[in-house]
Amino acid sequence: MEHACPSCYSCGMPFKKPSDHAMGDVNQKYCAHCVDQQGQLKPYEEILNGTVNFLVHSQGLAMNAAMQMAKDLLAKQPAWRDLQLSLTKNNKQGEI
Repeated sequence: MEHACPSCYSCGMPFKKPSDHAMGDVNQKYCAHCVDQQGQLKPYEEILNGTVNFLVHSQGLAMNAAMQMAKDLLAKQPAWRDLQLSLTKNNKQGEI
């Protein structure tokens, strides 16, 4: 049986060491980059922009490509899945 690498529920960053977790707590489901100083999940736009910047600088992607990749990645994460479903539903209702 294959074991999935534990990762952040917000951005998907793999947890390699305790300090990768929010507040250094291995029981937290978010990474240190996705929470504020109180350990609360940052707003979606802030996570999206951070992910875009990471992709541009670490992968050398163009801004437009990084934005699309970041949106696709975050849409699959548990923290944002419901948000994406809600946005998709609202967009479809607007088309009717």
